Amino acid sequence: MQGLAEVLGSSPTRRGAGGFKLGPIIAGLIISLAIGFTLWAFTSSMTPYVDIATALRSTGPVQVRGKILHQTVRWDSQMKALTFILQDPHNQTIEVVYKGAKPESFDTAPETAVTGTVQHLPNGQTVFVSTSMVVKCPSKYDDSRKPLPYGKGGIS
Repeated sequence: MQGLAEVLGSSPTRRGAGGFKLGPIIAGLIISLAIGFTLWAFTSSMTPYVDIATALRSTGPVQVRGKILHQTVRWDSQMKALTFILQDPHNQTIEVVYKGAKPESFDTAPETAVTGTVQHLPNGQTVFVSTSMVVKCPSKYDDSRKPLPYGKGGIS
């Protein structure tokens, strides 16, 4: 004669020493570990925005936003290296070295955000070595290009 568990196609539920069902406890533990790992991965990959003074004191990667001083821009096409001076809102400046493709709108961009680390060179010079750069598009943020009012060629 077959047992009831075999007829129904399931085995009795396993219970822990205290009489608790183990399945929900294990599932909760796995979900908690997954959430914890996701939060850890997310926070460790975030790079904070800082000013130049804070970047100079940092030991890891940071993001710095500022004005591009266009008269200082140099592009080395052989090394694919872009160097320029960046000025933050506190009027502090630092030389930025970015290796990679020069962004198309860089020459007309008023500002940029660079991600990277500060390096102190043997010759005493301090540079910000950028691993990525995002330029601010001038046409998108130009206040002189306000939309036309209703009925004057603008939205009807």
